[in-house]
Amino acid sequence: MDWKKYSLLGLGLVIIILLLWWAGVEDVIEILRTARLDYFLLAVLAYVAAVLMWALRWRVLLNSLGINAPFRTIVAGLFVGVFINNVTPGARGGGEPVRMYYISKKTGEPYGHVFATIMMDRIMDVIPVVVMLLLATAHVYRLGSFSLTLTLFLLDIFFAAITLATVGILLSERKTKGILYWFYRQFGRIMPKKAAKYEEKFVHAVEVSVPQFQENFKLLIKHKKAFFLSLFYSFAFWFLVLLRSYFIFLSINSPIQLLDVMVVQMIGIVVGMFMIIPGGAGIIEAINSAVYVLLGIDKDIAVTATLLERLISYWAPTVIGAGVMTHFGIKVSEERREGKV
Repeated sequence: MDWKKYSLLGLGLVIIILLLWWAGVEDVIEILRTARLDYFLLAVLAYVAAVLMWALRWRVLLNSLGINAPFRTIVAGLFVGVFINNVTPGARGGGEPVRMYYISKKTGEPYGHVFATIMMDRIMDVIPVVVMLLLATAHVYRLGSFSLTLTLFLLDIFFAAITLATVGILLSERKTKGILYWFYRQFGRIMPKKAAKYEEKFVHAVEVSVPQFQENFKLLIKHKKAFFLSLFYSFAFWFLVLLRSYFIFLSINSPIQLLDVMVVQMIGIVVGMFMIIPGGAGIIEAINSAVYVLLGIDKDIAVTATLLERLISYWAPTVIGAGVMTHFGIKVSEERREGKV
């Protein structure tokens, strides 16, 4: 399976090269030559701040169930999940069970408790996305773009359905078990040896933890303070995501409206859910660049901005997550040799 994964990543890199050729390599180089480092660093800072908002949101949910994890551990857990999601084709669900395992291992809490917070964390992401889809739809309608308006309108319906379906699944023990096994299969596609090694433990954990998960998930839904505080962090997170791209355009001396950035981000999120290429590498860059062009931005600027944004939001976090994952794997191996696990 590894050769398929690497060949798909290779295909993504080929698409990026073709994208550069389409935009004009010399034009892209000229744009980068005159770029402003201060705004680029602000884009990086916006990414860091967004990660902190995400970690704060997850900490609220963890604390509401009495799970006390150090903030540094929560951030590390996020990057572990980001790494797996970025190398997983499709809906990027492989990182969730790994996140669960990481925090459970670090805190000693049952899988069911931790997984309830992770699923609630995902729902907290969907709500602001639906709101932004509606705003983006209104924006492109005002601009008079029928194709983009229709696309975003369909995405509005899709995400509303996803929200309702997700809650319905998580409130059903049978469906919850089904989705957990699906996540595990995604993990197995990335790390087949590790998945096979821990399969028996995973099955046991699911059968024992799902009832715990059901109880804790329902508690989180009813916990108004945790719900609204985590929702606040969600909106702050997504505002920073938009701000990141906004600063990228400023760094290449091409101001842009935040609403234009919102349109591109929303389309990119949905497209990424259906990509067979891990993380949508290459495809996301191409789609985002094309949408920017449809919004009236020159192709050389659109491609340069998209590649810089993906450098911050995809490639760098993947490398960081790989480092955290490697360190965690080494530590677990050492503890196992010492008989601690």
